[in-house]
Amino acid sequence: MFKAVLVDWRGTLAVTLTEEQWIATALNRLDRPASPSDVTVVRTRLEEVDAGERLLTPGMDADPDLHRRVFAKVLSDAGLDPDLSEVLYQVESEPAHDLFADDALPFLARAREAGVRVAIVSDVHVDIRPGFDSAGLGGHVDAYALSYEHGVEKPDPRLFEAALDMVGVRPEEALMVGDRHTHDGGAAALGVTTLILPPLRARADRRLHFAEALLHAAEGPLPAGDR
Repeated sequence: MFKAVLVDWRGTLAVTLTEEQWIATALNRLDRPASPSDVTVVRTRLEEVDAGERLLTPGMDADPDLHRRVFAKVLSDAGLDPDLSEVLYQVESEPAHDLFADDALPFLARAREAGVRVAIVSDVHVDIRPGFDSAGLGGHVDAYALSYEHGVEKPDPRLFEAALDMVGVRPEEALMVGDRHTHDGGAAALGVTTLILPPLRARADRRLHFAEALLHAAEGPLPAGDR
């Protein structure tokens, strides 16, 4: 049986805002019109400067200052005014907008109940612990290996090594659960059994029972209601 599970955050445990939701949230916060056509105007400007690709610049989540500079440059190049640019950045940086999947809490709780230590391994430029706490998940997490605190991003093995050290297990004693083979798959290079799940699209999506089946394989089959 595995002694620890390393879990990705966005896309695995939580659903992030779509681009349209991100823009609409920012416009609403500024009390500006946020109809589909208003959102499309902003989205088109972002597309014209290839924002989707540029906002994935390597190293951003390992350096909060770089993260802000890249965002500021991209939003400025898109011709967005300073107020909208700032609020778009704020919304992107607030973990409360990333809603946990319906099966996230049961999964983490049952892992802890079974004596499996839990570490969150995430590429992120802000502290996500308060988001876990406010959603009632924080008490089921033993450690957080966050890229901005370690200065490295997945798939760099150092982030996974940090997580393993935090929960005190060897690579062969851990299971990594994520949604991107290009990033989360980096754990496999260390000898960590790695499960790549389809990215979450909605809170009701059920993915984590696959990970739970692996975690508890030695304990026999899961109850029918949990499959």
